[in-house]
Amino acid sequence: MSERPTARETILDAFEEVVVEQGERAATLQAVAEHAGVSKGGLLYHFGSREALVLGLAERLDALGAQDAADLRLDPEPVARFIRGSIVRETAIDRTFVAAFRLMQSGQHPALREALQRVDDGYRAVVTDAIGAELAPVVTLMSDGIYLRSGLDPAWAPSADDIERIVEAVDAIVRRARA
Repeated sequence: MSERPTARETILDAFEEVVVEQGERAATLQAVAEHAGVSKGGLLYHFGSREALVLGLAERLDALGAQDAADLRLDPEPVARFIRGSIVRETAIDRTFVAAFRLMQSGQHPALREALQRVDDGYRAVVTDAIGAELAPVVTLMSDGIYLRSGLDPAWAPSADDIERIVEAVDAIVRRARA
């Protein structure tokens, strides 16, 4: 049996959805409350302002990113998993990333930029530990490109075969660098 989300989580989900689907300007407190199925007063009980919603989103991003990096670190092939995981798949962290990026476009939310940097740093640390500081930027930037292409238009996403060729190429580069 799955746990029912808290009102706070439901409100953050609604905030993400409104931002992703309609943009930052549409994400008013009233619109988020309506989308979450709560009163505006109920929303304000959990998030006293719109900026508190943004900070809540940054906290969510931090938590999801830390968990994702920890899971990645436990994988016997973290670099391959990292590359394979670069395709946008409509996961919780993907939705939070998209909402954070949309909000950051205004240049008004430094907490989101800082949270995104921490997530990136977490991934880069795992990749660095696995293959070294020289190749980690190459792999993380490659992953960013895969993520961007697949997020812009699914038709642009690399195929599963392409991803496996990329994993094999990275493995070969790492073997050569270690030789």
